[in-house]
Amino acid sequence: MKENLHPGIATLYENRLLRTELECERFDRALEGLAGDTEDRIIHEIFKVFDDETEQEEVMFSLVHFVESYQTEMYLTQLLESLPAMLEPARDWAIVLNKRILEDEFCRSEYADIASGMSPQIKRVLSFLLEEIKEDRPKLFERHVNEILGKISRSG
Repeated sequence: MKENLHPGIATLYENRLLRTELECERFDRALEGLAGDTEDRIIHEIFKVFDDETEQEEVMFSLVHFVESYQTEMYLTQLLESLPAMLEPARDWAIVLNKRILEDEFCRSEYADIASGMSPQIKRVLSFLLEEIKEDRPKLFERHVNEILGKISRSG
């Protein structure tokens, strides 16, 4: 991992697998220490902490709530920009975050608008993840996924 991470993010990253009580405590303390910090660098780096190998999903969900507490446009933009890097280590968490966005009408609309202006690579990754979500639960997500995919395909 890059040595120049924000210290709070570095602590989260080092303890992200949440294998022991101590790692869980360090993780929670580091997250509490970041509360209220809206520095761009923190928001950009925080998505590097998600990892599908984590052993304590309920503790990792505190990170989900943390990122969702940011200003909506900031959160959605940073998530989209982080998706390509999340595919390998944190694909399941990327899907969780996207499902939560799909279930919220306001977030879904904002997400589609922001995604429309993203690079072709980010649009491809997002489309790939959304298609996977739609295939897994078509009744629940098909309409919402198609709404976003339609908007980003029209944007070029």
